Parts: sequence; structure tokens; C-alpha cells
Amino acid sequence: MELTMNVLLTCAGRRHYLARYFRDALSGQGLLIGADMDPTAPALAACDRSYQVPAVTSPDYINRIVEIIKGDDVQMVFSLSDLEVGLLANSRRTIEAETGASVFVPDLSTYRICADKWETYNFCKGLGIPTIPTFLSVDDALVALRNGLLRFPLIVKPRWGSASIGLTIVEDEISLQDSFNSCNKSISEGTLSSLGNSETVIIQQLIIGVEYGVDVLFSSRCEYHGFAAKLKLGMRSGETDRAVTAFPSRFQSLIETIAASLRHRGNLDCDFLEQDGEIYLLEMNP
Repeated sequence: MELTMNVLLTCAGRRHYLARYFRDALSGQGLLIGADMDPTAPALAACDRSYQVPAVTSPDYINRIVEIIKGDDVQMVFSLSDLEVGLLANSRRTIEAETGASVFVPDLSTYRICADKWETYNFCKGLGIPTIPTFLSVDDALVALRNGLLRFPLIVKPRWGSASIGLTIVEDEISLQDSFNSCNKSISEGTLSSLGNSETVIIQQLIIGVEYGVDVLFSSRCEYHGFAAKLKLGMRSGETDRAVTAFPSRFQSLIETIAASLRHRGNLDCDFLEQDGEIYLLEMNP
């Protein structure tokens, strides 16, 4: 008897190509189901079944997802939105207890480290992983500049966020303060305000060099399986548009250190930058 595997993609959004990859992988031995608040979301067109659901901020959202999982006998759940991962991570035990499905999101502790760039920085420092100097205030950054620990240009961006939203490159102290204030204001008025309400902006050294993406694969039991590295050739809207495979050996020890220290399910996307032969971990996207 052939095994079937029904898969649910939540916040399916615009990634029609990604939904198609899932459907091709299922090869007719399971259904691909999509859910989104917008019934015209492009990815839904690549699914076998699709559902319109409330916004992730709705108190009914998780209940509706549970209904879909039960109704369509879903075994695996993946989110295609960074802004939903925290909600699903927080509700994972409840969803799985009610449905028996595996929800491929990180443990809450891992989510907090990955979603918060300041926590990512401290995580790396604690494990001795080379990372980018990061500061939470203009005053601290100015002290570091005067002590030679930082140099212009710098990057100002949200502490929580994705897809390069709100990122600004600054060349001097005046534009540093202006950009910091502007970023703070944008966060308070936008969707990222739900992720944090204090010290919401970070300042980092700008690293100019080659960028790599390393995809680290974990099982439904949070077991580390391996990784693949790619050299990024082009970006679009904060996502990799073109890339080629890179030799994995230079990332081996770094990835094994990360994998031994985080509990995760599915794919963990680690972004690295190389400058003057040194590899720096920029961020981790669960």
C-alpha cells in the first residue's frame, strides 16, 4: 500500500514556484493544501486545495488552521511567512496534540534567537562564531567608533524583521542619528511593532564582500541531517534570486556548532558574509 502525505502551506502568499516544488515532490502521493487570507494569493493556484483564512493576528486564526489540518488529514505543516513563524512556534504543541500533524517550525527558544538580531549576535559571541559588531544605541555605536571598534559606513535596521525592510546605510554621525530615529518611527507605525516595543533598532558594521546562504536541514525530531551552501549572485526584495553551489568544507565546523546548539525542524537558512577571507554569520532564518 502506498503511503500518502498531505502537506499544508500556511501564509502561502506569492511563492507559486515553491508550492509547485512541494506538489512535484509529492508526486501524486498526497495533497498539497494552501491557506492564505487573500484568496488570490498566487501560490494557492499551485495547490490541490486552497482555503481563505483570517489574518494571522486574528484570535480565530489557529483554530481555523486546526480545522483545515483535521478536515484534510494533514501530516506536515510549513509556514511561508516570517511573521507567522513565532505564532506557530508558540502554538505548536497545541496544534500537534489536537491533530497529530508535524508543524515544521523551531522551538520557541530557537525562534527567539533567530528572530531577534541582537539575540543572534549574542548567540554567536557565546559560541565563538565570527559575527558582525552590533549595537542597540547610537551612543554605544559612537563610543565604538571612537575606540576604533567600528568604522563608517554602518547599517541601521530593525532588530526584528526580514527581507531587508527598513535597512539604511549611513556614512556619518549626523545621518546615523537621523536614520536611527527614522527606523524607530517606521517600526512603531508598521507591522514590525508587534515583535518588540523597546530597543527596536540595531546598528551594525557594514561588511562588503561575498554573500553565502547555507541551508541546514533538521528532521521532525529536530535531528540535524546536513547542509548545502550556495554563493549568492543576485538578490531581489531581500531574497536570493540567483546562486551557485559552494564548497561546503569551509562552513562545516560553523554549521555543526550551530546545529548542536539549536533545536529546529525543517530548513534553517543561515546567511554569511565574507570579507578579507573571514566568514561572518549575519543572520539565521528559521
